[in-house]
Amino acid sequence: MGLINLNVYPRSTTGKNENRRTRAAGRTPAVVYGNKRDESQHLEFDTTELQTAMSKAAGKSALLSLTLDGTDEPFVAILREIQRHPVTDEIYHCDLFEIPLGVPLTLEVVLDFVGDNRLIKGNEAQLETIRRVLQIECLPRHLPDSVEVDYSDLTIGDKIVVGDIEIENAKILDDPEEIVLKLNAMTFEEEIVEEEEEGVEGEGEGAEGEGEDAEAGDESKEKPEDS
Repeated sequence: MGLINLNVYPRSTTGKNENRRTRAAGRTPAVVYGNKRDESQHLEFDTTELQTAMSKAAGKSALLSLTLDGTDEPFVAILREIQRHPVTDEIYHCDLFEIPLGVPLTLEVVLDFVGDNRLIKGNEAQLETIRRVLQIECLPRHLPDSVEVDYSDLTIGDKIVVGDIEIENAKILDDPEEIVLKLNAMTFEEEIVEEEEEGVEGEGEGAEGEGEDAEAGDESKEKPEDS
């Protein structure tokens, strides 16, 4: 996730028709509220920059560091809602909530499972992932893009729980006993079922062939001899 740096521009016009003109000009309408603002402020993004940033973000709860055109001081806002075109998936409008920089946030962070496990490579074990995100509390500047969870040294039956994970400058809010992932022994039930199915099909083909041979034999018996 992390902080995504973007430029924003002031917008003085609102309404359906004006928003359509804004989009036609390559800009995306947005509104920001929160952080002791008396009223919401209308802004706009460069559409190409926004689409590129959102393609790299982990969901719509992305945290943005925004620099308003004509100012030097960025502000931080969380992306609360994105409206998209139902067919083209183009971003039509964004709702932003500004947050104070010195106040900890409670947000989700994505888990990135990494490792070079010999049992998995040898088809002796398989990884079962149970959680893919964690709830954390941290200052905006400390929000990580993701958190790596290494399963390289696990053996069959081993597991990693929330309490095994550490995130620098952040507090994990989830139950430390909750399981994140497990390494299970590889099962071969599916392969056995497939082999049985193939055997049944082979038997069916053999029976069909025998039937054809039997019919051919019957026909030869019924045919009268030439006089």
